[in-house]
Amino acid sequence: MEEGNPRIPSCNKQPALSPSPSMSSISGIMRKAIHFPMKNKKLMLQVFILVLIPFMMLLLLHSLIVTPLMAKVEDSYENSSMNHQDLISLVIAEIPFAFAFCLLLLFASAITILASVSTHRGESLGPKGVLLSIKYKWKNIFVSGLYCSFIMTVFIGVTIILARLTALMGILAAILAYPYLASICTLMLVISTVEDECHGKRAFRCATEITRQGRFQGYFLMIILFLLSIPVYVLFYVTSTDDDDENCLITQFGFLLVATVLFCLTIFFNTLVHTLFYLDYKQRNGGQIEELETRYHSVPTSTNTSDA
Repeated sequence: MEEGNPRIPSCNKQPALSPSPSMSSISGIMRKAIHFPMKNKKLMLQVFILVLIPFMMLLLLHSLIVTPLMAKVEDSYENSSMNHQDLISLVIAEIPFAFAFCLLLLFASAITILASVSTHRGESLGPKGVLLSIKYKWKNIFVSGLYCSFIMTVFIGVTIILARLTALMGILAAILAYPYLASICTLMLVISTVEDECHGKRAFRCATEITRQGRFQGYFLMIILFLLSIPVYVLFYVTSTDDDDENCLITQFGFLLVATVLFCLTIFFNTLVHTLFYLDYKQRNGGQIEELETRYHSVPTSTNTSDA
């Protein structure tokens, strides 16, 4: 493989954007994303179910294991008899759930990206093919996921420091920087999932360059998506951490199911928008989207085959 022949045009010298691309406007990208799942309703529904089920199982386990500990800590705090051992137990119990939640977010993003690319190309890639494609690309996805986690952790730390200096600086940093960094991280995951040879640091450079040459459309897209998603995120957080015993079990499960469905739809749509944004960028700059179908059909054999 030649090092000087990269597959992503956005990682190297970038041609100028065409003045009137087919989806250049933000509203055009949003409209495209709304109607896009209709191109392959069966696959998109199956992908959404594959995303929803593990999230629902994780939240059910969280409500059974962690929520009682949260209620215990809250009660002891209100009674001014805080038991530090209960607090430590709560933190220890939350760590594996937080880690699993991050992995599920990564999985949800990757499976949505691969299904969207397959549909965009008109490939007949089913759920099994998408999952096997993730198996093929998991290292790229995981490395970029670590980079995204590091970037957002640094951002949170800097925001807290600024907020301690002055609340206004912290608020401005959160409002202005978060949509940009979130857009960059989402584009990183898209690039790492679609392309074989671009992940981590290189994907970060590509994502920032695409955002700059795209006239910061990704930034404004993320602002719109974030504003639309705030009510869903708040509902999801309140429902997943609710320790109110007054509601019956069926009612709690119903609220949790509705909140989880809305949350998964939000993740699905946000990822889809950025995937279409990237695919549109590649098309306008003469890039070729690499086929996914052949990846999970190739099986290592003892006989060497030569490329045509």
